[in-house]
Amino acid sequence: MQRIVLTVLALTLNFSVVVSESSGQDKPATPAEQYKALFKEYDGTSGSGVPMSDAERLQFIGRAYKQRFALGAKLLELAERYPDDPIALEALTQAVWQVNTTPWPVELVGEDTARAPALELIQRRHIHSDTLGPLCQRVSYGFCKEYEDFLRAVLTQNPHRDVQATACLSLGHFLKNRMQRIELYREQPDEARDFAGLFGEQYIAQLLQQDGDTAIKEAEAVFELAAEKYGGITLSDGDIVAKRADMELFEIRSLRVGKEAPDIEGLDQDGKRFTLSEYRGKVVLLDFWSYV
Repeated sequence: MQRIVLTVLALTLNFSVVVSESSGQDKPATPAEQYKALFKEYDGTSGSGVPMSDAERLQFIGRAYKQRFALGAKLLELAERYPDDPIALEALTQAVWQVNTTPWPVELVGEDTARAPALELIQRRHIHSDTLGPLCQRVSYGFCKEYEDFLRAVLTQNPHRDVQATACLSLGHFLKNRMQRIELYREQPDEARDFAGLFGEQYIAQLLQQDGDTAIKEAEAVFELAAEKYGGITLSDGDIVAKRADMELFEIRSLRVGKEAPDIEGLDQDGKRFTLSEYRGKVVLLDFWSYV
């Protein structure tokens, strides 16, 4: 029988894995085995499982981000070492999989040094892959400029219509979310400073100077393109592109701050049927909730 021994040497970004056979001869592990070993090492250091105070929780969040960023750097190195191996795209995808949607100060979470080069390699070497849809959806919740560049590249260069459709919807979602955050940051400059530390002062400054109406129209145009060009395509979750695009457009056009709320019908807390228009001119609090 063969005995497999995985040895991970995590010195800076360098690691090695060997497979020991009964013959006594060692041979280098395959790229896929090295990939699995990296995640095994990461899984062994990423958990907590104990109650924490608020201060301890912040420290844990910072460590978790830094450990994931360190894993991303090692995955990037693996992909660069074996650019023609099938594991390269998977390693690059996982290198950028963590999307920072909360403006944690960069002093707490550290810098994601793998994100930009990994996305650049995906665009340069794997832009035609039929597996990019989930990554498009993932990065649509992010903020950094590299995500926009990646989504636009997939939309214009990937040959698969289902991937194009996902990229188009994801680009619209990215632009809409970014627009909403910038509107918030104009009112909360402290959060804007945190995001500037994470994603670059010049990038944030340019966004803050952007005309709001122009940004809204850009997001609308992308969703309109999705509905027109890819409307009949079924997404991986079973939804139809046209339906998803219409929902996003409705949110932009009818649910933004300053827009007149659409009339709705429902039951109040006493079980009586009402329409929202009955309360026109009054201050109304709508609390939507449901049992999960």
